[in-house]
Amino acid sequence: MAMSISDKRGEVSLGWIALLRIMMGLVFLSTWFSNLNKGLYGEGYLPFIQSWADGTEFRWYADFLYNVVIPNIEILRVVQVVTEGLLMGVFLIIGLLTPLSAAVAWLFVVNLFLASFGTGEWPWTYIIMGVVLAVIALTRAGRSLGLDAWLVKKWGEPPIPYLW
Repeated sequence: MAMSISDKRGEVSLGWIALLRIMMGLVFLSTWFSNLNKGLYGEGYLPFIQSWADGTEFRWYADFLYNVVIPNIEILRVVQVVTEGLLMGVFLIIGLLTPLSAAVAWLFVVNLFLASFGTGEWPWTYIIMGVVLAVIALTRAGRSLGLDAWLVKKWGEPPIPYLW
């Protein structure tokens, strides 16, 4: 049974928001596979990050990429491979630790927005993704059609708010 949220006009099934959650997970997982096949998690990672730093109109963000990300590129490459594929892809699809997964994905999308700003990419793509991810996190969309519903049944509310 899908959980609902109430408003003055009636109830909205979280099943519909769960479909958005699954779709976002598929977006991240398909991007992960595409990046893996293109070699962006290997030798192509540094040039890819440098292209973002060279292209963004936010000079403070370019400085962050040059001074923090690029010097730590080997560690961050592994972090991105695991985070993008597992936490943002698989976990959103199966509805596991959904608020946490959606929040991490939201931060990732903000990063993409900042990096791509001024490059000719349509910024609203990242804004739309960010809004959808915020809704997924705040409604705890994994409690409908997801493993978070099982976690709530098994252990109740999490010790850290919005963990599941």
